Amino acid sequence: MPRPALTDEQRQHSRRKIRRAAAELYAAKGLSGISVRAVAQLAGVSTGTVYSHFGSLSELMQSLWRRPAAKLLENMVQIAEDKADPTERLRSLLQAYVDFSEEHNQVFRSAFLFVRPPHLDAPKRFPLAKDRFFCLFANAISQGQQAEQFRQGDPLSHTQLVLAAVHGALALPVNLHRLALRDGPSAARLAIDAQLQWLQIKTE
Repeated sequence: MPRPALTDEQRQHSRRKIRRAAAELYAAKGLSGISVRAVAQLAGVSTGTVYSHFGSLSELMQSLWRRPAAKLLENMVQIAEDKADPTERLRSLLQAYVDFSEEHNQVFRSAFLFVRPPHLDAPKRFPLAKDRFFCLFANAISQGQQAEQFRQGDPLSHTQLVLAAVHGALALPVNLHRLALRDGPSAARLAIDAQLQWLQIKTE
């Protein structure tokens, strides 16, 4: 006889066990110590069960970081609604990103400084114009251009440059920790100032 179908509660319990096991393995061994087999063994389920809940190991790992990242996005959406001035909105959005890197350092390193190992499946790539996180910045830049506060040009390209500077300031001390670099958050705040100066149109 076939096994009876699991209830929603049973499926959610199984999913939570798998996520907890993946989180434990990641904390203890890093990405190099994670495999579907290892996660299944620690969770007490079959590898097929892991795949039935998460299509791939990459999807499973991303699920560990999705909730804090969703809270960051929610906070940034509120900032975008509250700040009418494009310059102040962009500064506040960038500052929220830097604050998140300090307040949720492990999640930030895992989700935003994540370097995909060759054995993990590549994630699906989305157009920039369809990504809510990216578009919060791009919309602020676009509105700044309309208000003649910011230099003209493709807002998506400008956003990539601005985020690259701020994100790079956060990442550099992590990736080159052997060097006596300024700490990431303070360097990122200077990068925010520099990028806003670059964007702003100087008036005589």
